[in-house]
Amino acid sequence: MAISIKVKEINTGSADSSEAIVQTKRFDFNSPDVQKRFTKITVVYKASSILRFRLYLDQDLEQVLISSPVVTLDFPSQNSIQSASKTFSAVGKTGVLKITSTASNLEIDSIDIDYSLLGSNP
Repeated sequence: MAISIKVKEINTGSADSSEAIVQTKRFDFNSPDVQKRFTKITVVYKASSILRFRLYLDQDLEQVLISSPVVTLDFPSQNSIQSASKTFSAVGKTGVLKITSTASNLEIDSIDIDYSLLGSNP
């Protein structure tokens, strides 16, 4: 599965925080009732500071605001558009990503999440 996001300009208003927050919709990967094992996230991005991904599983969008993420992954700063990957292990049926960064030049070109259906043959 791939999610394409491109942020062209951030932190241009008079907001109280300099942190950019991007939250995805709730993904069920066309199988909302099937357990999945999430194993890897690959991001193509540029950011002058750390890019933090929080993965929330099996929660409504309203619950994401008050609950703790299942997985938190920090990607290092990069001065040019490059790919970076992190592996992890988490099980759930649906997922929401919350991405935060204080980078003034944040650009996310793509996000890939690797998963497998539990109980399926490879």
